[in-house]
Amino acid sequence: MTDKKRRLTKELWVGILGIIAILLVYLLINFFKGINVFDEGDKYYIKFDNLGEVVNTSPVYIRGYKVGNVSGIAYDYANGDGVYVEISVDRQLRIPVGSTATINSKVLGSSTVEMTLGNSKTMLIPGDTLHGTLDGGALGAAGDIIPQIAPLIPKADSIMTSLNNILANPAINGTLANLESLTKELDETASQLNSLLDNDVKEIAGNVETATDRLVEIEENLLTVSEQLSEVDYLALVESLETSLKNIEKVTAALENGEGTAGMLLKDTTLYHKLTTTCDAANALLKDLKENPKRYVHFSIFGRKEKKD
Repeated sequence: MTDKKRRLTKELWVGILGIIAILLVYLLINFFKGINVFDEGDKYYIKFDNLGEVVNTSPVYIRGYKVGNVSGIAYDYANGDGVYVEISVDRQLRIPVGSTATINSKVLGSSTVEMTLGNSKTMLIPGDTLHGTLDGGALGAAGDIIPQIAPLIPKADSIMTSLNNILANPAINGTLANLESLTKELDETASQLNSLLDNDVKEIAGNVETATDRLVEIEENLLTVSEQLSEVDYLALVESLETSLKNIEKVTAALENGEGTAGMLLKDTTLYHKLTTTCDAANALLKDLKENPKRYVHFSIFGRKEKKD
């Protein structure tokens, strides 16, 4: 074998090995993507108005179970009213008429196709078309919320500017210092109140208890007095008072009529004049006695001395 033939033989084997390597890589890539190269399955088409993030090899699920992959995407150039997605699903799958498909968008990674089977007993045949919709998911919800939030951004910016101006005001530091001192004073007041509750309130409670005991004693005494008063014969007492008043009336009438010694004394003015005269004479005698005591009393150590005429 010449050198030229040997060189051609080596190049041929290198080419064959390269093709085999490419095929192996292709098979491995499709294997990891979940694509069965040897059995592509039945083909169906889904019409979408918007694809979202769906790409070739995107998985197709039914109730979370993978049943196939997206095998092709084509735009309807003839009508210009949507995009057709070709899906390859397991041959054992039967799709009822009225089934739909929804694109679920994800924040990370490509979107997926979620199929919802209908309730009809009539089945679609491979090559039929289903109606599809786009579910924006979290990104779609964010897209709906952003237009509503956008008008609030300038207001939020204005609020933040106002807050920065307020916080930059030197009066804030003084206010915080005052709040700190106020907090300390409140702590001191709370401690004083606790002391008051621990000491004075207990003493007050004791005094109140003592006063309550005394009130109970007073109440018992009042009950005793009430019982004693309830035992008094008020009828007899009233009759006795009436009898006494009648006797007083009789005595008063007798005095007014001049009956008896007291009545005569009250009614007879002669005795009054006599007593007045007697009192005047007694006063004159006492006065003369004070002024001329020798006239009435004579006293001598050596006996009485005879007066000479």
